[in-house]
Amino acid sequence: MLTLFDAAQASARPTDAAAFQQAPPNLSGGRGFAADDGDDEAQLQQQLAQQQLQQSMQQAEQQNEQAQQQFEQSMQQAQLTEQQANNP
Repeated sequence: MLTLFDAAQASARPTDAAAFQQAPPNLSGGRGFAADDGDDEAQLQQQLAQQQLQQSMQQAEQQNEQAQQQFEQSMQQAQLTEQQANNP
């Protein structure tokens, strides 16, 4: 490999292949930088976690709505039963 650098800044700016190591080919056949692969995976994991959180929140909201409806139905039934008991 050919190494290109300014003699005055030899230790500060290496541009050889070792400074830019690439990851092995991925399953799709492309070659990317190792950091990019890790960043992509971390971003996908974050998106998945966010989707799961949103789904959990939606499920909790639906369960709360169902519980509220059941409570209101129970209260209506209790009122009806009380009215019937007071008016024989």
